[in-house]
Amino acid sequence: DLANEDTPQLYVTCGRGPRSTLRTLRHGLEVTEMAVSELPGNPNAVWTVKRRSDGKQNYPFQFK
Repeated sequence: DLANEDTPQLYVTCGRGPRSTLRTLRHGLEVTEMAVSELPGNPNAVWTVKRRSDGKQNYPFQFK
């Protein structure tokens, strides 16, 4: 919380070289680590999405 806003934030670097940026993502929901899954190789940009509104099923996907 670099800005002392008391909200969950993710600091993300995007792009490469002179076009790179540092972005702050503020969604308004807490970020909670629910599980740890060992993935083969060197995974990159892996996210999960909710299938249902109750959040019981999450599906991982990867940007390529």
